[in-house]
Amino acid sequence: MRDETLPDLPYTPDFETWPVTHRPVAAQAEGDAVRVIWADGAESVHLARLLRENSPDADTIHPLSRELLISPTAIPADLSVRSASVENGILGVVFTDRPDTCRYHPGWLRGTAWLGQVPEPDPAAPILWDATLAEVPSFDGPAALADDATFLAWLEALAHHGVARLRGLPERDGLLLEIAGRIGTIRDSNFGRVFTSAIQDDPTSNAYTSHALPPHTDLASRECPPGLQFLHCRENTTTGGMGTYVDGYRVAEDIRTEDQELFETLTTLDWTFGNRARDSDYRATGPVIALDAQGAVREIRYTVWLRQPVVAPLDEQRRAYESLRAFAVRAEDPRYRMEVRYAAGDLFAFDNRRALHGRTGYDAAGGARFIEGVYSDRDELWSRIRVLRRDAR
Repeated sequence: MRDETLPDLPYTPDFETWPVTHRPVAAQAEGDAVRVIWADGAESVHLARLLRENSPDADTIHPLSRELLISPTAIPADLSVRSASVENGILGVVFTDRPDTCRYHPGWLRGTAWLGQVPEPDPAAPILWDATLAEVPSFDGPAALADDATFLAWLEALAHHGVARLRGLPERDGLLLEIAGRIGTIRDSNFGRVFTSAIQDDPTSNAYTSHALPPHTDLASRECPPGLQFLHCRENTTTGGMGTYVDGYRVAEDIRTEDQELFETLTTLDWTFGNRARDSDYRATGPVIALDAQGAVREIRYTVWLRQPVVAPLDEQRRAYESLRAFAVRAEDPRYRMEVRYAAGDLFAFDNRRALHGRTGYDAAGGARFIEGVYSDRDELWSRIRVLRRDAR
């Protein structure tokens, strides 16, 4: 439970809400650190340099931007603590490089303390899925636009599953930009700020035809492919054109479990992807499956029709193409595929570096099909989730 009784709380070096669930009751200087004893009996030790550069004073942390104003070199290398005390539940520290007392918000102090705790699970930790998932996590579109809690639930589903849908949105020009912009900055591409799936007489992408598209991620030819993609169906009376979604993370993890040699190849052998256009020439290189420093899957790079030839000895070429085909066999296996029909008023959002998307072919002569799309980035999603959660506290 949050304690609102503490007077005159210092500001913090961020805009987080730091509930005061425990108060410091005593503190002592320990050279280049401060030991804090809490009301619940816990003890924490804080590095002097960490506390010093987070001092809530206008010379160190700007009270409006909440950003650090000084360089690490402004703090002496031999910084230590002269004294430490607690008054009215607030820690006060006097450092050797200044005469005044620096005071610290108890919620921030406790929230940033090392207490031997196991880190909390990532709130955006992926939930892996396959064809057994009944449907894309879906939310009422008008309700999400009117209510931050519903909007947040949609974003959290997107973060967890890599794909989520709004349904029943009104037909209105600019609505897609409005919704994506409410999350964060929209990312332009060589297809423009907003692109459509309309058929072109001289198509600049297979997406602008009525042909089937195998599971893929978009723009693997970019150094950092867009992290988010939004597709807003405004009209669809054609036959065919079913949307397909595959959890690339699930495919990758199954390969890791079932075929270590294939997994090693797909995570270490680089492909070069390049867009094929008359007026642009984007190229980027990377493996089909990228891992983070802890070995977790963090990205799928797989725009199948943008691959460049592998220029390498024959054995390496053979290894590259055999591994890519093995990945494609899995990605196109119906046991991984979720199939959806785009209906007017649907907005699908998905993680473009996780969820492979595609479509079946459709009859362009029978009916109308109007789907708008925009790109954004994962950073925008995670930022908006944090802010909405913070505002809800």
